[in-house]
Amino acid sequence: MNYLITKKGLSVFQWVSRVSTCRFLVFTGMAIAALFCQAAVADTVLKRGNRFEPATLDPQKYQTHYEQNIILDLFEGLVTFDAMARPVPGVAQSWSVSADGLAWTFKLRPNLMWSDGAPLNADDIVFSFRRMMDPATAAQYAQLFYILENGQLANTGKISPDRIGVSSPSPDTVTLRLSTPSPYLPELLANAFASVLPRHVIQKSGADWVKPGNMVSNGAYILKTWESQDRIELMRNQRFHDAARVSIDRVVFYPTENLTSALSRFRAGELDTQMEFPTSQIDALRANFPAETKLTPALLTYYLALNSTTPKLADARVRRALSLAIDRDVIVTRINKLGEKPALTFIPPDIANYSVWQSPDAALSGEQKLAQAKQLLTDAGYGPIKPLKISYSFTSTEDFKRIAVAIAGMWKRIGVETELLNREGRVHFAALKQGDFEAGFVGWSADFNDAATFLYVLQSSSVNSNYSRYRNPAFDDLMARAAQAGEGTARATLLQQAEKLAMGDQPIIPLYTGVTRNLIAKHVSGWQPNPLDFYPSRYLSLTAK
Repeated sequence: MNYLITKKGLSVFQWVSRVSTCRFLVFTGMAIAALFCQAAVADTVLKRGNRFEPATLDPQKYQTHYEQNIILDLFEGLVTFDAMARPVPGVAQSWSVSADGLAWTFKLRPNLMWSDGAPLNADDIVFSFRRMMDPATAAQYAQLFYILENGQLANTGKISPDRIGVSSPSPDTVTLRLSTPSPYLPELLANAFASVLPRHVIQKSGADWVKPGNMVSNGAYILKTWESQDRIELMRNQRFHDAARVSIDRVVFYPTENLTSALSRFRAGELDTQMEFPTSQIDALRANFPAETKLTPALLTYYLALNSTTPKLADARVRRALSLAIDRDVIVTRINKLGEKPALTFIPPDIANYSVWQSPDAALSGEQKLAQAKQLLTDAGYGPIKPLKISYSFTSTEDFKRIAVAIAGMWKRIGVETELLNREGRVHFAALKQGDFEAGFVGWSADFNDAATFLYVLQSSSVNSNYSRYRNPAFDDLMARAAQAGEGTARATLLQQAEKLAMGDQPIIPLYTGVTRNLIAKHVSGWQPNPLDFYPSRYLSLTAK
């Protein structure tokens, strides 16, 4: 906490003269007292290290967890997250569900306003959902809302977005009509991609609505400045419905792609929190900063996406050979050492309402895996005379580089030549989305505690997150049937069948399930570990260092 200290020996008028921002002609006793109370303590500022420079702050177009961290401070949907990343009322103060689970009715809080003072009502919410499902928006997570009545038809351009199952019977009421019962809907709606958007600003400013000076928000904070590759500064939104309980006045997000530098800044007190740190420093951190070092089991899987549109990777034998050659135990025990678990399947073991299964590869010895991998490459036409050559794209961090070098060495044992492409974070993620890669390192974190949040990225209709360009009608059919099955054993069985089918095709290579790693200074209060790794600033506070 920063303070503007005054000296007791100064007279009131001497003190006032030192506050450069105050201009006055005549002061009454009450005016002087008010001025003293306002200026004596500076704004509280939370400095957050956030890994990467965001590509966008549009809630419907962002791609990464690092962008969502900022957007969760700026915007709120019908539902929001509490400090433990559990769904709680947001813009809606309450909701009810019909007996068949297909109609959800949300009652909005009274007197809601945007940060510019304009009223926020149900029409804004209807507009937001229609914009998300409009294919012209290219919303990253639109597919998650195919559970809406007519959602898929609208998002694939077959019908108008105004025909999706979202309506406003009155200015303070919104109804969502679903095509299948989805009990996890509140968790889905709490995510940043389901934020309510300012219709009046978007219609006026178009794509520029997200720029500082244009953006209007409804969350705990508003966007003040965005200095590319330097900082994004937010300030408290006085019109937020729960502003009285927001403690921190300003939040500054810094892109901290260089984790070694970020660790130094944290140690020097230049950062109050830092998302991720070099795994090579874990022993030193445990010894010197045990209270500040936070490791939390997460619903998170790291994997390699294999671009199946590349001719060499269109062959499933090649993809499987690359997977068999990777020794995942080496990655988690010798490189990371944070408690991660090797992964041969995509869905992490702690996901709710799902039966985890074991890959047949788990029974193979290391020698058997290498022998099979070499034979598969031979069958696919590769060998000493014609070696498989592949590029491997990853974000430019020390940890991911070490993993990339290790995997390149493992592939070399089966005759594969690897070109390592060390890319800046924003460039890497753009390349994945555009298909400008062959093998790409990805970490996929759950948006809600359900297997579908992982498997949907492999559906052929998932154009923005299916980096592998995986296409299998049988997989799509299983996912569609699971969506219609509602909840329970039948749905879990269909999802498991879908995952087994996909892992047999090997469009991705699961590597390990992750843990979240954060550095949280002792003077930061309210931080609660959670498996989704979401920490909205509205729940945090600062005490004197």
